[in-house]
Amino acid sequence: MTNEFYDAIQNNCNVDVIYIDFKKAFDSVPINLLLYKLKRAGITGKLLTFLENFLTNRSFRVKIDDVLSENKPINSGVPQGSVLGPLLFLIFINDLPNYISENVGIKMYADDVKLYKVHKNDRSTDLTNALIKLEKWGQLN
Repeated sequence: MTNEFYDAIQNNCNVDVIYIDFKKAFDSVPINLLLYKLKRAGITGKLLTFLENFLTNRSFRVKIDDVLSENKPINSGVPQGSVLGPLLFLIFINDLPNYISENVGIKMYADDVKLYKVHKNDRSTDLTNALIKLEKWGQLN
C-alpha cells in the first residue's frame, strides 16, 4: 500500500485514508452468522461440526482472591488467544470488500481496516459513500 501511496503522490494525486478499528471485534462476532458464512464458504461435514463445537457452549468464570464466580455463558465472539480466533474473524469480515465501492481501496488486517481513495479532485465523496456502506455492512453483521 505504501508504494501505491508514493506513486500517487509522485503523480500529483491526493491520497485520502480512513483508518478503522472495530471495537471489541473478536468479542462481538455473532456465532450463528459466522457459522452461516462458513457454510457459504464451502466448509461442511466434520470440519463445520468441529468449528461449531469450538464456538458454542462456551463459558467463563472469574476468580477474585479466593472467590470463584459461577459459570457465565459466552453467546458471541471468537476465542481470543486461540490459533483459530483470528482466522475465524477474517472469514467473518471477508465479505466486507463486496460492500465497498470499486472506486475506493480497502486493506484489512485482523480488526483494522483502511479505506483509501487516490484522486485529483479535492471534492471526492467516494470515501463518505464507502463509510455509509461500511455502516450498512455493520448493521447487517
